[in-house]
Amino acid sequence: MQNPFTIGIAKNEDFCNRRQELADLVNYAKNGQKVVLYSPRRYGKSSLVRQVLKELEKVNFLTVYVDLFSISSEQDFISTLATGILKRIGSGADPRSLGDKVKNLFGRLIPVFEVTPEGLGFSVKFDRSTKLELLLDDLMEGVYNYIKKKQLRACIALDEFQEVTELAESKKIEGILRSHIQLQKEIAYFYIGSRRRILKDIFTDKSRPFYKSAFLYTLKEIPKEDFIPHIEKRFKESSKKCPSDTAEKIYDTVRGYPYYVQKLALLTWDITQKACNNDLIDVAYKLLLKMETPGFEGIWSGLTLIQKAVLKALAKEPTASPFAKEYLERYGLTIGGVQKAIHALLSKDLIGKDTEDKYRLTDPVMGDWLRE
Repeated sequence: MQNPFTIGIAKNEDFCNRRQELADLVNYAKNGQKVVLYSPRRYGKSSLVRQVLKELEKVNFLTVYVDLFSISSEQDFISTLATGILKRIGSGADPRSLGDKVKNLFGRLIPVFEVTPEGLGFSVKFDRSTKLELLLDDLMEGVYNYIKKKQLRACIALDEFQEVTELAESKKIEGILRSHIQLQKEIAYFYIGSRRRILKDIFTDKSRPFYKSAFLYTLKEIPKEDFIPHIEKRFKESSKKCPSDTAEKIYDTVRGYPYYVQKLALLTWDITQKACNNDLIDVAYKLLLKMETPGFEGIWSGLTLIQKAVLKALAKEPTASPFAKEYLERYGLTIGGVQKAIHALLSKDLIGKDTEDKYRLTDPVMGDWLRE
C-alpha cells in the first residue's frame, strides 16, 4: 500500500487544514490586494498558495504561479516571469490558434511555443541588449492590457520573491514593478518567501519602493488540534493505527514544524506493521536525522566560526538575552561577534524569535543535530 503522507506539494486529501489562511488569501485576492506571505522554509506556503489559486480558478480568475528561486540575472528574472504568465494565458488553448492569441501580448518580448509529446512548451525571447526598464515595462504593460481587454481578474503569485534582492539591479526592478503594480487594481499579487528578514525589509524599509505596499501575512504552524486528527485519519485509511497520544508525540518531537511532522509520520508509517507506538517514532526520528544530516552539513560548512559558535549556543540554550555577560562567558563569545553573527543568522533565516521573544534555531531538527 502506498504511504499516505507526503513531503512534496500537498494536494486534495494530503492538504491539512489551513482553512482560515485559505479563506483569508482567497478574500484578499478577490479584492485585488497585495500580500506578503512569509514563514520558515517548508512550512507549506507553496501548497497553500496553489490551493488558493485553485479556488480562484473556480471563479474565473487568471492565476499565475512563478518560482523565482533559481533566477541568476535580471534577464533571467524577466524570462522566468514572462514565461510563467505566458504559460497560464496559453493554458488549454488550441495550438493552432495560440499564435494569434499571444502575438500582440508584448512589444519587445516575443512568445515562443512548441508542441511536444508532453504538451505545449512556452518560453520568450528578446534582445538581451535592450535596457532592463524597457523589457520590464513591456512585460507589465502587456499583462495588464491583456487583463483589461479580456475583462478578467487575476492573481500572480511570486514565490521566493526575496531572490530579486540578490540581483545587481534589484532596486531598479523593485521600483519598476511597484510603479506598475500600484495601478493594477484588477490583479492581486502574492509575494512569498522563506528568508523572512530580507522579504520583510523589502516592504517595511522606508527607503525601498515597495514600502507599505502590501499586507504582511505570517504563516504559522498547523495547530496540534488539527494535525493530530489528520495523522490518525491517514493511518486509519491505510489500515494501520496511530492513537491520538502517539500522533501527538510525532507532532511534539519536531515542535509542530509542518514539513517534519509529515516526514516523521511518513517514516513512522513505513516501519509500522499494524499499530504505531512511541518506540517506532524514536526509531523513525533517528532515520529522519540521518536523512537531514547532509543538508545540515552543507549549511554548516557555509558559516563563519563565530556564526557556528552562536548557532551551537542557541541550539543548547535559546535566550532572549544573547548579549548578557553571563551568556557570553558561558559560551566563550564576545558581544561584537554575537551582534554580527545574529544579524547574519537572521538574514539566512537560521534563527528567529519565538513567542517568548527568545532567539532559537528556526529548524528544530537542526537544533537536535547540533546538540548531538
